[in-house]
Amino acid sequence: MAFDAHAHAGEFTEDAFVASASTDEYETLLPFPHRALGSIAEGGMQPDLCILRKAAAEGFHIGEIGLDRRYGGMEEQKKIFAAALSIAREYGRAAVIHIVKEYHTAAEILRTSGHRKILIHGFTGSAETARELISLGAVISLSPRAERTKSFRSLLALPFVTETDMMTGEDQRRTLSEWNARLSEMTGIDVEKRTVMIMQELLG
Repeated sequence: MAFDAHAHAGEFTEDAFVASASTDEYETLLPFPHRALGSIAEGGMQPDLCILRKAAAEGFHIGEIGLDRRYGGMEEQKKIFAAALSIAREYGRAAVIHIVKEYHTAAEILRTSGHRKILIHGFTGSAETARELISLGAVISLSPRAERTKSFRSLLALPFVTETDMMTGEDQRRTLSEWNARLSEMTGIDVEKRTVMIMQELLG
């Protein structure tokens, strides 16, 4: 069975890692066996880190967390990101990282944190950046958007998992199946099987 390395809460499924960038979705995520609760300091809004800590203690992984240049307030974003990573490390949870145009800064924060259970979701950076993140213990996750990047072909030579970044349901399952089939044909690797193996290790 295929496993989606990063999706959002829709229909119930056991075959996806379902994450949210808002602590408001705590109740929504509860039924999913593979779940992560996170927060990004968007538009000056301050996440409740106590909720993240409570969720981690109850078996949630942490994420989406990270840095997004579109939102502004980068100094505050960096503080929240580092604090959320600290919670993930304290409880031994995977951290789902969202990065937009801040890969270098995010890598520095990851390096300082020492946390090595990391999923970089929706990766669209360079192969060089991917290798740097992998060296820090990160797993790179590719959605269909990655095919539009200049680095796409070179990323396929690196270890990666696959995701849809969609709400779980029929469309998400179909997209994942087609994406896995395309990448398996391009690489000669059973991408679906490899994703399951890597995600089992990450979430175990």
